[in-house]
Amino acid sequence: MERYMKHIIRGAEMRVERFLKTQVLDETRMDYGSMDGEMVEAKPVIYRLADAVAVYAHPDSRYYHDEKLLAAMNLAMDFVTRCQRDNGGFDYPSCNFNSAADTSFCFKRLIGGFRVLEKREKDSEIPGVRALREKYLLVMRKALDMICSGGFHTPNHRWGITAALMQGANLFGPESPYASYAGMGVVSGAALDAGAFAEKLMRRAGQYLAEGIDGSEEGEYAERSTGNYNAVVNNAMMAMYEESGDSSYLGYVARNLHMMLTYIDPDDTIFTQNSTRQDQGKADYPDKYFYQYLYMASITQEPGAPYAGYHEEFDRAAHKIIRDNQERGDMAPECLHIIMGHEAMESYHFQGYGFMETYRKFYRDAGVLRVKTEKFGYSVLRGKSAFLFLKAGEMPVTVKIGESIGSVRNFIPETMEVRDGECVLESTVSASYYLPFQEPPATSDWWKMDHGSREILVNSELHMRVTVKEETDGLKVSVRTEGLDRVPIRIQVCIPAGAVLEHPCFRLTAEKGGDMILKDGNLEVHHDSQVLCVGPGFGTHAFRGHYSGEEKNEAGYTVLLNDYTPFERTFWLKMR
Repeated sequence: MERYMKHIIRGAEMRVERFLKTQVLDETRMDYGSMDGEMVEAKPVIYRLADAVAVYAHPDSRYYHDEKLLAAMNLAMDFVTRCQRDNGGFDYPSCNFNSAADTSFCFKRLIGGFRVLEKREKDSEIPGVRALREKYLLVMRKALDMICSGGFHTPNHRWGITAALMQGANLFGPESPYASYAGMGVVSGAALDAGAFAEKLMRRAGQYLAEGIDGSEEGEYAERSTGNYNAVVNNAMMAMYEESGDSSYLGYVARNLHMMLTYIDPDDTIFTQNSTRQDQGKADYPDKYFYQYLYMASITQEPGAPYAGYHEEFDRAAHKIIRDNQERGDMAPECLHIIMGHEAMESYHFQGYGFMETYRKFYRDAGVLRVKTEKFGYSVLRGKSAFLFLKAGEMPVTVKIGESIGSVRNFIPETMEVRDGECVLESTVSASYYLPFQEPPATSDWWKMDHGSREILVNSELHMRVTVKEETDGLKVSVRTEGLDRVPIRIQVCIPAGAVLEHPCFRLTAEKGGDMILKDGNLEVHHDSQVLCVGPGFGTHAFRGHYSGEEKNEAGYTVLLNDYTPFERTFWLKMR
């Protein structure tokens, strides 16, 4: 790690530099001490303070024991104190108020910053340092009241809350030097002593734990958020391990990080299309996972350590993430305060480098097939209208099928089977219609009628079967329909805007939001250094879809292969 610490420190310094430049110094403003932004909010300030404390306490930082920074941190903590509600809570003012979950996320960074102060500046006689430590303790103690009494919205919230409760129970417990702070919160009735307070927090944590942790044996969490919330839950599990010594929490982290390696595309970005959260479709590098891979590599490096079997791949992944981040010229991951709190992480020596060169994994419960070959990578998804994703280098290709039957707009696989190098997807949709009420309704107002009591007429069905077969140089896709005839089906191959399309009859540049029907022959798609061959084409109709609810490919370009049911067609997506 020695050769990367300067990079990590520099990243923290750059974030702190922005904090200092944007700090509000107008005493008349309600966000005095904060950073100038869209809203008055404590969380971004708390997050930046973790960086600020780290660079203040690190002797290799240009901000080491910087008086100006220390004053700015105290001013920022004064702002945080004013933002904290009387019940100890913090808001996420775009949508969550009096939020125990968001308060727990704040607590995570608060205790991270505090532990740096505790470890590196505990004996400091500088008044500003002592004042800052006191402010941290008071804000954290008050926050625990809200975290303990509040609720949550999403699955990951439970573990952020639980981790904070466990951390708080130890920080202010009877064996802690800060036990006297236990009675300083906003507790209804008589103040609790340290033992009773810790017991109260652990009792609440136990209620969450009794629900069972939503991590599967395959390593997936409920939200399937590879781009964001997997990392949030992992962080909580790591904290819960550190507070309890129970290595079973690390099992969830180890399995998830192992799974995550099969969600890295050939261009080293994370595949997020199966996420149920706002990260869906985003293609970020896995930088936020760096410290987690590093932490697990340091934990598992000794023979016989829990989950030592994962050590080599975690070591290689952590090294690749940080080295590639540095070589790209990107800002270093936000983790200096975490590394400074763990000597094994700071002194760690990498032994390998790289992600999995190839993999093939079917996550049956999630309905996801992930494959990376020497030439390309692809994903097949159950339950999604965008069911096939191909990644050749940095060129992303998505396949969807429009079918427009009643309220249905796309083929969405209901079943998925993987065998012998191929994946079979199937779905059946019905053409259905309301029938008149058997008895006159109580009202003539359409919106007040009980339409759920109407009989439904199903007069036809369409069954579609899609087979994706892996070839050496790409994918063979076969589509077969049965049942309802004369339905205009649109196979949509979505490619990046700006790609150059070449055909024996034309050459054009793909425009954003544009499309074309490939009626015959093969199309070459040139994007960066990659060439993808699509075809052979077919186009027996020109219907592109126009109903409400249609999913438009506004960001890219769409190549259409069209036919009427029933049909059986095959086309290829081949690398050249």
